Amino acid sequence: MLTTPLEQARKEAAETPLNKIDVSDSARFGSNTHWPFFDRLRAEDPVHYCADSPFGPYWSITSYADIMTVDTNHKIFTSEDGIFIGDRDPNFVVRSFVTVDDPLHAKWRKPVMPAVGRERIDEIEALIHERAEAILNGLPRGETFDWVDRVAKELTLDLLVALFDIPYEDRAKLLEWSNATTATDKVGDASMDMEERKRILGECVAYFSALWLERKEQPPKLDFVSLFAHHPDTTDLVKAPFDLMGNILLLIVGGNDTTRNAISGGLLALNEFPDRYDKLIANPDLIPNMRSEIIRWQTPLPSMRRTALQDFELGGKTIKAGDKVMMW
Repeated sequence: MLTTPLEQARKEAAETPLNKIDVSDSARFGSNTHWPFFDRLRAEDPVHYCADSPFGPYWSITSYADIMTVDTNHKIFTSEDGIFIGDRDPNFVVRSFVTVDDPLHAKWRKPVMPAVGRERIDEIEALIHERAEAILNGLPRGETFDWVDRVAKELTLDLLVALFDIPYEDRAKLLEWSNATTATDKVGDASMDMEERKRILGECVAYFSALWLERKEQPPKLDFVSLFAHHPDTTDLVKAPFDLMGNILLLIVGGNDTTRNAISGGLLALNEFPDRYDKLIANPDLIPNMRSEIIRWQTPLPSMRRTALQDFELGGKTIKAGDKVMMW
């Protein structure tokens, strides 16, 4: 008798014809039962074609070497058609530095790098330590609580407030804008209709457009908006609302979802592997390595899409020009 959802998923993954496997089902990620399907693809078909899915046909790339081949070959595999498995609404195309190729990719990405550089991190390190201590000391003892809500979400928003250098009372807006960005069936979550998303994201553009113009008239600082506003390659982004929106939302979501998931997934991992936790307690010098290992363990993103610009041979298969390619 199959007793757990994961055991049932193993049986389903083993019995499904290889050409019928579709790893795009977001419900499996939600129930943590996606693993057996990826295990089978990696073992039997690391360059796998799914001809029929809710998102149309696509290739799944599941081995490290093949993913590196796709990810580093921008002249053949482009980000310009979007990075999610679902196709974008042609009437609502929002661009950011992860959805454009070089040279524009570098021009948009490079200006904001100092915001997470050593100098800036040193500036805000004490603030983050202070907030982390306050959050942890405020947790209830002897009762169940939601770690994501009480710790991961709170600390992540505090970090984002510092990186954007916005008023603390506006922190809830960052969460609302982040949630609206990912609340679309194009990324596996249809919890909000398009008109509501446009309204919320329009508020985001208005907020940061005003802040952008304000920071442009002030001395340069190391926050995201000031860096964008003062750099010659991005200073005029404010005149292109969709490009402004895309880059700001990328930084919000990139800071919110990934950090929150790392804090939550890291805690879960240390509980699932108590010997690792004991080793860490015995040797705090391992903490810097632990941070890197948690990011590897708790993958910040499940997938990233590219679109083939020309026919390409990979793993003995021919990926055709125009094909959707998912790096998992």
